Amino acid sequence: MPSGPMSDTILAALAEYEPYRELRAGKIAREEFLNRLEASPGGLEQRLGNARHIWFLASRYPADFDRQSDEIFAQLRADGIVAGQPSVAEFEAFRRRLLAIWDHGENRTFIHPDEARVLYFLSMAKKPKRMVAIGCYYGYWAIWAMPGVAAGDGRATLIDPNPAVTALAEKNFKAMGFGERTEVVTAKAETLFAGMDADIDMVLLDANGGRDNPDPNYHGKGIYAFMMEGIYDKMVDGALLVVHNDYRPNIGSNRLAQKFLDNLASKLDRFHAFVDSRFRKGRVTPTPDGLGVYLK
Repeated sequence: MPSGPMSDTILAALAEYEPYRELRAGKIAREEFLNRLEASPGGLEQRLGNARHIWFLASRYPADFDRQSDEIFAQLRADGIVAGQPSVAEFEAFRRRLLAIWDHGENRTFIHPDEARVLYFLSMAKKPKRMVAIGCYYGYWAIWAMPGVAAGDGRATLIDPNPAVTALAEKNFKAMGFGERTEVVTAKAETLFAGMDADIDMVLLDANGGRDNPDPNYHGKGIYAFMMEGIYDKMVDGALLVVHNDYRPNIGSNRLAQKFLDNLASKLDRFHAFVDSRFRKGRVTPTPDGLGVYLK
């Protein structure tokens, strides 16, 4: 697989798949698309290889990513989690600039187009003064929030334990003009929480726990509970928590994706128990890889 967004690979494959073209054109409903995908995935099996890429991601891809992100943001506004309506034209200008500049190196990202657009809108609505990205990888998700950080005259801290990806994140953020607003730290996030000021008004969470911890709840996305238990008291009232790979049963699901969704959601039980008891409002949105937004 080439580097860069996995969505480029999936969309290129789906562009050659007749049922998805008909879904995008409005000729068939999603249920018909799912029926035909289940009956005959065609060349998708060869093009995408990994079963999850077909049955979980491709089956959850919308007909129009921009329309889906607009609907998600409208729902978050209706929930009272955010307010305002950021400029679509400004987003599109930023997206063009980012795609022309960004260096993915040899890295693959599973940030999908609607997730990037929703995060941009959230950041522009919030205009955070102090943002922390936990599990920043090489920065491709966090970069979509930086226009809002800049609009709020704020600062961002990006954290990841892998020095190779943090070096690339730092390079890219400088190239995008956000170097002076950004601190990129190579460390395990939980080692830094005690020394942070209690002024954080936006947290991005996309960490992945290794198996070096004896507690199995720490592994994979189970680490989200540990991260929130550590950073919660450093977040101000009204802070936003934005979570990638946030899954709850039956949200954004379909029969082809269900077995994957049930397994993924079960790993987040402790995290959801924490946010449900501590945050005023929250919503998991049906992006391909699940996006949760919570208001403290």
